[in-house]
Amino acid sequence: MELKLTTKPLSHEEQKIYLYLESIEKNTFKVSELDAKKFGMVPSYLYVLIGRLEKKGWITRVGKGVYLRLPAATALEGKVYLEDPFEVALKMFKGYLAFQSALKVHGLSEYEPFTIYVATKTKSETVPLLKHYEIKAIKFGKRFTGFEKTGKYAVSTKAKTFFDCFYHPNYAGGYAEVLKSLHTAGTIDWKEMEKYLEKFGSSSICQKIGYLISLLKETEYDHPQDFIDYLKGRIGNKTKLDFSQSGGSYNKEWMIIDNIGKKKLLSWWYNG
Repeated sequence: MELKLTTKPLSHEEQKIYLYLESIEKNTFKVSELDAKKFGMVPSYLYVLIGRLEKKGWITRVGKGVYLRLPAATALEGKVYLEDPFEVALKMFKGYLAFQSALKVHGLSEYEPFTIYVATKTKSETVPLLKHYEIKAIKFGKRFTGFEKTGKYAVSTKAKTFFDCFYHPNYAGGYAEVLKSLHTAGTIDWKEMEKYLEKFGSSSICQKIGYLISLLKETEYDHPQDFIDYLKGRIGNKTKLDFSQSGGSYNKEWMIIDNIGKKKLLSWWYNG
């Protein structure tokens, strides 16, 4: 049977670049990361060859200056293979993985990440990534802090991840998913969390976190009493758990109107 190839043959110089990327297992790259001198050519010609590799179907552009090298088996069949969307996102935006993406990297979420969240200092933008993914860059401003290197990723620390997720639960699957992830994590650096609340947290978010953690008593979660005491010292005025909803029941201890409901917030625990 005759093979129906979708790629075009490579010139000697194009092979040099492709095989070099393959030899260093570089599946995601920026042209600026390649040293033209290594290939015995000037930078402008390197860009020409990258353009030819793309036209011939051996690499594909996924963002400004960011490319995927397609493994030969998938390139020959005309398929696009995205091995690591997190790596691509961090090449496209200067920042660190946050929210649900950070939970995934830390092994605290079972969701498959079709939206990749990147915290940036100054830029918010959502861009599609091939057919099934999108990258959501979110401007953090002064909250652009609390990250580390985990393997090959820049990612928020566990404590900063939970602070961010409580701050914007919609980027983490909602409060129920945040609580499930916190239960999975067990203990975290509560002093670090306290530091972020001192700098960036309102009384309202302190009350919400305190109330939500108190719900975990039912799951035999080991409560951080010192942290709970700190949160109680930050209680201000009556506040809603979710400002987008009406109704709910009032919790006097935390001065919180729970308009989501314990049954829904702990559904992952009740339903297994």
